[in-house]
Amino acid sequence: MTDTLQRLTDQLPSAAAQDWNPPYKGHLEMRISRDGRWHYQGSPVTRQALVRLFAGILRLEAGRYCLVTPVEKFSIDVDELPFVSEQLEILAPGPHQQVVLTSNVGERLVLGHEHPLRFHVAVNGEQLPCVEVRDGLCMLLQRSHFYQLVEHALLQAADDAGLPGILSNGALFELQA
Repeated sequence: MTDTLQRLTDQLPSAAAQDWNPPYKGHLEMRISRDGRWHYQGSPVTRQALVRLFAGILRLEAGRYCLVTPVEKFSIDVDELPFVSEQLEILAPGPHQQVVLTSNVGERLVLGHEHPLRFHVAVNGEQLPCVEVRDGLCMLLQRSHFYQLVEHALLQAADDAGLPGILSNGALFELQA
């Protein structure tokens, strides 16, 4: 069954998925917790291939998270943001560096114009650093990863009195909301 799920996940063309416009069928008892774990009917979804499949068909529409297939659409609950950073690497430190992030669903992206750093206002009003993954869907940066960015920015800024910023893929991002 895992091979079948992996094949399905590999075959999902995200560009074509954006063209799907099926009817809304209601709310599904599925939730993504703040730590990026998926739950169905109160139980954790432990099969990573299944989580990746769901993540590939996730959309944000009018402030509501939905799982969208060619024939139906269901809303789901997301505690904060649907994805969470699991790894952060700074490649080629210096003026041409790239900040590479890996999400909890195995998606790798480079912080830059296509995947900008933003600050999400949490339910409690806290400003949370996040990176846009695609089409308004964002990945929450773990606190340790944000501190890693701040430390690297401060080292590069040296004696500069300006706000620290992180450079990645030709874009500079302020590290304060």
